[in-house]
Amino acid sequence: MKKILALVLIAIFIGGFFFIKSRKKVTLVPVQTVKVKKGDVRNVIDATGIVKPQVGGEIKVGARISGTVVKENVRVGDYVNKGDLIAIIDNRELKEELKKAKAHLEEVKKTYSEKIKIQEMRLKSALASLTAAEAKLKAEKENYELKKWEYDRQKKLFKIGYTTEQKLKQAKAEFERAQSSLKAAEESLKKANLDVKIEKRNLEELKAKYKSDLETAKAALKQAEIRYSYSYIYAPKSGIISFVSTQEGETVVAGLNAPEFVTILDPEKLENWIYVDETEIGKIKKGMDVEFTVDAYRGKIFKGKVKEIYPKPKILNNVVYYIVVARGFKDVKLLKPEMTTHNSIIASIKKNVLVVPNAAVKWKNGKYTVYKVVNGKVVETPVKVGWSDDKFTEIVEGLKEGDTVALKVTRK
Repeated sequence: MKKILALVLIAIFIGGFFFIKSRKKVTLVPVQTVKVKKGDVRNVIDATGIVKPQVGGEIKVGARISGTVVKENVRVGDYVNKGDLIAIIDNRELKEELKKAKAHLEEVKKTYSEKIKIQEMRLKSALASLTAAEAKLKAEKENYELKKWEYDRQKKLFKIGYTTEQKLKQAKAEFERAQSSLKAAEESLKKANLDVKIEKRNLEELKAKYKSDLETAKAALKQAEIRYSYSYIYAPKSGIISFVSTQEGETVVAGLNAPEFVTILDPEKLENWIYVDETEIGKIKKGMDVEFTVDAYRGKIFKGKVKEIYPKPKILNNVVYYIVVARGFKDVKLLKPEMTTHNSIIASIKKNVLVVPNAAVKWKNGKYTVYKVVNGKVVETPVKVGWSDDKFTEIVEGLKEGDTVALKVTRK
């Protein structure tokens, strides 16, 4: 029994010896390598967001009057330019009102034109009478002076006996007639002046009334034109029809709120609402660069800047978020409202620091390590790291520019 046990032990010893001799040493062989270089590392805050229309980027177009929709020219998805006709509301009554307002305005112009012409002729006649009265008064004054002189002369001659009583009486009668005629001419002039004033006042009042009635008629016409224009609904701005609520044949009733016809979305007035966690919001400032993607265009990066930071929080699933608004990105027409965005807000950048790709840094035995390649051999080298982003990690200690590190190794 002892001999058998000894033989077994000898066999195990010999087998173990040959097994150990047959084993080869395992080494790490670099498969993919890169050079350590200087580069930039970004401090990035990642967050999810939603594409939203800007203020004024989405407009609801309504109706100002009630009536039946007789024509509607747009459908959802149509692109309209500013001023394009969207719909027409039955406007037969409004058209008739407009016709009456135009006719009334023409009637006012025609009627007052005739009245003013007649009144101007009356004033002209009164002015002619005034001129005649002034000439008559002048003549009567001259005649009065002449008759007065003759009467005075006859009185003097009668006193000294050089004229007859009959000639004196005749001179007196002629003087009295001249005096009476002068008074009559003076009264005629007063009346002529009064007539001119009356006719002038009548003309001024007529013109003032014409001006007032003309303005009233024009205002009524303008109002009729405006109400008539309400029956034609035009696009107030260019954009895409994103919603249609009314169809041909339907009746709309205008009340306190204008009935909505369509919604126009300006495809270039979109913004990105980024929901940033309350723990990160303190790092974000206006003007920071933002890069984001959407699921519809995974390979495309949209770039913009932080324009607004809303002070009021948004609570989602008991988590406090703040809305950071980004604008200024190109190719905005590719985006649509409510698209989900995957954002990187670049809070700061370290420039010209030593960097390696993220894949080159390993966490082993409680410390950061890289596979440094020296003379074709892999040497596990501990390093001290700084910032890291989605591509690179900053190397603070352990490597120098130009060193070679392995991204991937294999065991041999």
